[in-house]
Amino acid sequence: MRVEPAGTPPRPTRMRVLLLPLLLVTVTACGTGTATPPAPAPPQDPKTLVLRVQELHSAPRPWERGDLPRFSLYGGGHVIAPARTSGALRTAVKYRMTPTRYRELTDAAHAAGLARARRHEDSTSTDASLLTVTYRTPGGLRGTRVTAPEAGGDGDRGRVLDFVRTRVPPAPSDTPPPGSTAYRPTALAILATGGVGADDSTARPWPLRPIAGRCEVVTGEDLVRARQLALGARQNTRWSSGGTLYAVAFRPLLPDEHTCRDLDRP
Repeated sequence: MRVEPAGTPPRPTRMRVLLLPLLLVTVTACGTGTATPPAPAPPQDPKTLVLRVQELHSAPRPWERGDLPRFSLYGGGHVIAPARTSGALRTAVKYRMTPTRYRELTDAAHAAGLARARRHEDSTSTDASLLTVTYRTPGGLRGTRVTAPEAGGDGDRGRVLDFVRTRVPPAPSDTPPPGSTAYRPTALAILATGGVGADDSTARPWPLRPIAGRCEVVTGEDLVRARQLALGARQNTRWSSGGTLYAVAFRPLLPDEHTCRDLDRP
């Protein structure tokens, strides 16, 4: 039997020594089980849509069909946002976020729950506007719809509204952001609404190809002619084509838009 000198602390038993590693493993496992997965690295391709915020009126006037999304973010932090209207032509500006700001915004979108497609309805509103937020995940684009965003909300709905309110830059309107330049589209959508009221004597004859439907996409020389036509008109100008009066909105297509069907996506 070994006798320890006076004042020597007792030796830990083998069981106490083994408990410490076991405790560390248990705490570590619990911590990793509750951690929120980080947001994936955002795309860098400037033609890839990453985030889009759009506000839609419940009963839009004919020329409001040509409204551009409030905010469109593409890979690498490239942004396209609406600017002032010139005549009947919608215009936009483009600029680029810093890499840090770009990553902060996509991280915030991920934290707001936008990686899952959801619908946040409002049963108390019968004639309400609609907020749509489109966000790209590794599995593709996900769309979130919020009916009557002006009514506010909490929970998951509130997180989306708070993200849009505090994180998404407002539309430039008449004051473009520093460093922005005019967006030059390669295609233009002609959006026609027939049967609108107007005095035949004040309507202008439609000088391009006859209006055959609600939407037509023009490029090349047709784009140049349509742009000039829009710049010389007003939003409420009425056009006569094939014996029918139309209100026409001229809407530039964004990099991820190629056909009329793309404009109908939420």
